[in-house]
Amino acid sequence: MLCGVAAVSLVPRVLTFDTSSARASVALLEGPQVRAEFRSDSLQAHSTVLLDAIHFLLGRLGWTLSDLNLVAVGIGPGSFTGIRIGIATALGISQSLSIPFAGVSGLEALAYQAARDGRIGVLLDAHRSQVYYAEYDCKNGHIRISQKSALLDVSDLERHLANRHLYIVGDLNACRLEESRGPRSSWPRPISTDLFLAAGIGRLALSRKRRWRLGDFIACEPMYIRPPDALRKKNGKR
Repeated sequence: MLCGVAAVSLVPRVLTFDTSSARASVALLEGPQVRAEFRSDSLQAHSTVLLDAIHFLLGRLGWTLSDLNLVAVGIGPGSFTGIRIGIATALGISQSLSIPFAGVSGLEALAYQAARDGRIGVLLDAHRSQVYYAEYDCKNGHIRISQKSALLDVSDLERHLANRHLYIVGDLNACRLEESRGPRSSWPRPISTDLFLAAGIGRLALSRKRRWRLGDFIACEPMYIRPPDALRKKNGKR
């Protein structure tokens, strides 16, 4: 539900970041254009670097927090702790500055970046021989989910993809795509794209102004898919 939208400049300035995996990224956009970006491929706790990265990028451009018109964040799927850190930080910035907030799925951002008309399968490495997977229909830059996101074993996904007429984007190394395609088939077709998600999340958020939220008590539903380790251990699951 839209809680209200603040007036934005002709070319909105966006702070966007994603901490859902070890591939953390922070970006400042002016419209869809990336003006500055920070990337980290590390298991270091995101809570120790996120705010420093934001302030570093703002300083590099000579912007201040008050220059921002929107904050967008990746809501998952991915690391339970990483997702919580990202959402909490984005909500805090949004509320303190009274600017709109947008939460975006990393899977959806990848489908949007793929920019191909047709069916797009999107996967992210969930480790433990599993992937997060969803499918989207894309036409003229607009995407619509056609298969709800789920946690799948790699072996099950490979069977699911075999010879299907769709594009595949995301963590392609997590799935043995060539084996699943078969010797005489050109489908499914892999698409290479940027797996540091901040910029893509910001661009998708900009295209969906009706989903921006604003207010003192806004909340965001994380996209965990896999339950946190503490809950799995309590229930005796792997």
